[in-house]
Amino acid sequence: MATLSFRVGHVYCHNCVAGVGKFVGKMKGVHSVSVKNNDSAVIEYDPDKLEMDEAQFKQIVRENIERLGFRIKNY
Repeated sequence: MATLSFRVGHVYCHNCVAGVGKFVGKMKGVHSVSVKNNDSAVIEYDPDKLEMDEAQFKQIVRENIERLGFRIKNY
């Protein structure tokens, strides 16, 4: 199991957390998605089960979180 984590701005409520997890959590190979302290997204995934390479996976995660209106502070 591998972990991808980064800081995300403006994740304040349950619906915000659900929005972050809704898309990413459905991706093949993703085990869990959580937001800690209202600003840190943590994604646990199995690299062997991803349908793409890890670099593509990380880029897709980042782009989709930003499309939801959140800003990545640190990647």
